[in-house]
Amino acid sequence: MVKWLMVIAFFIFPLSGYSHSDNSVSAFEPNLRVGILTNQHSIEVSADAKFALVSTGTTKVLGDFAAQEPVTIAVRESGFTINGRPVEAIGLAVVMKKAHSLVYSEQYLYANKRRYRGGLSIQRTNGKPGMTVINTLPVEQYLYGVIKNEISPEWPLEAVKAQAVAARTYALVNHNKHTADGFELCATTDCQVYGGRESEAPKAIEAVDATRGLVLTYKGKLISAYFHSSSGGYTENSENVWSVKQPYLRGVADFDQNSPYYKWEEKLTLAELNQAISKAGYHIGYLQAVELSPLSSPPVASFDRGVSGRVKSVYFRGTTGNIQLTGTKLRSMLNLKSTLFDITISKEHPKLAMPVYAGTDRKKSHPSLVAGKPTDVVVITGFGWGHGLGLSQWGAKAMAEKAPPGKTEYFKDILKHYYQDVEIKKAY
Repeated sequence: MVKWLMVIAFFIFPLSGYSHSDNSVSAFEPNLRVGILTNQHSIEVSADAKFALVSTGTTKVLGDFAAQEPVTIAVRESGFTINGRPVEAIGLAVVMKKAHSLVYSEQYLYANKRRYRGGLSIQRTNGKPGMTVINTLPVEQYLYGVIKNEISPEWPLEAVKAQAVAARTYALVNHNKHTADGFELCATTDCQVYGGRESEAPKAIEAVDATRGLVLTYKGKLISAYFHSSSGGYTENSENVWSVKQPYLRGVADFDQNSPYYKWEEKLTLAELNQAISKAGYHIGYLQAVELSPLSSPPVASFDRGVSGRVKSVYFRGTTGNIQLTGTKLRSMLNLKSTLFDITISKEHPKLAMPVYAGTDRKKSHPSLVAGKPTDVVVITGFGWGHGLGLSQWGAKAMAEKAPPGKTEYFKDILKHYYQDVEIKKAY
């Protein structure tokens, strides 16, 4: 029983030593609690060695199982069932029995047949009838299962290292994003995509190990290290995307011209645009005009566009009302790759295609009317993929491809290009 209690304590209680409260850095590598499955009514767990299911409230062992033995856990009105047997517990921990050491690098726990490092615990989902599975593990091992999902590990190593530092910083600064749900980070794009051992790759692990503990700071505090796929030639100032000005998130020239998302085009009919506006809850009648400054080369100085040219606002005039939408809202409504775009209206004759209103003072100018047939085509010509803040992954790839031979810390040059006036420090 003493051996079990030692292992139980390791998996149920996260390591301490990292100060999150003020985004400062400290000495010890922390654990992260990652919600890998949420609101599940039934799950299957197992392990590579003998394991137990333990009550997280009392540390009582509720069942011992053989290596690779599948065990089904389900929720019931009060507590859980283990292979159909009711048990009273506020939560469960899946604890592997390790005979000689607390750390076995090649033995894993399984949830729904996927392997995970660290520990697994199960709790009721807040406000929902199902249960949530939490993977508790050290930050560096968490990153092993993240990097492949965010950037290709086959890209130049300096680009992958830059992504590892950004991802580590992002994880630590967002440690409390899901505390109301009983864990710290989720495993989806709402946080960072994490897939456990199945999402690891040798070069991703190499990049994480080569940058162990390194984080981005501004004036001694961890930064919000946003990253995206491709900016379309120029990144953006943070206040033009999410209203909050961060001095380290400034628009800079990008090098993502070889990205497959550098330039894109979407087409829809005037009737479809009208329908999308109505579906979003805006009732302006039949669309008659769109007001948006034309896209020009960055840096852009326009009331309705950011420094990169990303759309901050678009004005729609209809027969029964007018609305002004943010570029982010319109992107969501039309499922666009970014907010860096121009709009034209293509009549039945291509020669009649016209740009939308290009003025800067609505009160003194007359908008170009979109007075045409419902079948007229709205052409949206855009650039980049993502919000355009911080690290551009395709730009990092291009920079890394031109790095001086043998320069093993070029990832720092990449990071300091995309994040202004930052320091790269050892957090633990």
